[in-house]
Amino acid sequence: MKENGRRRGGRRKTNVASTIVLVIAIGVFVFSAYKLIGIYTEYRKGDKEYDHIAEEVIETQISENSEQTKEEEGEPAKVHTTLKVDFDKLRKTNGDVVGWIQFDEPKKINYPIVKGSDNDKYLTRTFEGKKNSSGSIFMDAGNEGDFSDSNTFVYGHNMKNGSMFGQLRKFKTKEYYEQNPYFYIYTPDGKEVKYQIFAVCIVEDTSKSYTRFFNSDEEYLDYLDYIKSVARFDTGVEVNAGSQIVSLSTCTNVTETQRLLVHGVKVGETVVGE
Repeated sequence: MKENGRRRGGRRKTNVASTIVLVIAIGVFVFSAYKLIGIYTEYRKGDKEYDHIAEEVIETQISENSEQTKEEEGEPAKVHTTLKVDFDKLRKTNGDVVGWIQFDEPKKINYPIVKGSDNDKYLTRTFEGKKNSSGSIFMDAGNEGDFSDSNTFVYGHNMKNGSMFGQLRKFKTKEYYEQNPYFYIYTPDGKEVKYQIFAVCIVEDTSKSYTRFFNSDEEYLDYLDYIKSVARFDTGVEVNAGSQIVSLSTCTNVTETQRLLVHGVKVGETVVGE
């Protein structure tokens, strides 16, 4: 009888312990689900804001002279869609706006660019000034706001839902780059500036890649050679001492300090509507 009592007591303790473990597991699951729902709700709010902004300020038009016909290769023609951006409307919402960035592919990258007094302001603040982990696409505070520097940096978060600069990770492969080698920046003076990607790099945040200013042409050429030397693949695109480049920067989400850089060189400029 005593032995049976001990067995029942042992089973009772085991059942209590199992129940406690189960309750803890359920609690962890509920808390994780709550946090996950909160994160994606915030993502959705950010997406809705930027979609609304695009609807309000962008008028599109097909640019015939930018059609890339590859009939001889048996591929369908690609047509670039030029944007007409109402910067007056944008300024009424946020006077820090300095441009608009657009990729034909991935189409998701279609955002206003802002420039704050420092590089922290727009890390967790949207274009409309709302607190959100999506933040904004923003120019380095040390660059000239008209993209006239030899190397202008533009930053954006690598969001898990692919928003902001999350789509830049597609350019890690040469195949994707070859199909989509250009991006465009629209400026408040009515210009569309075309950039051709010449290097895609994964570097540390302390890398020489983040140099903005140069004391001589030789120093700048050394920098360009360095960029090409650390690139993931050779694009064959030429750059020189007179090149103006825009460097798009985002996290890799692999380590805290690792960054993905997509460097584009200015290859054309047109006045929208002419």
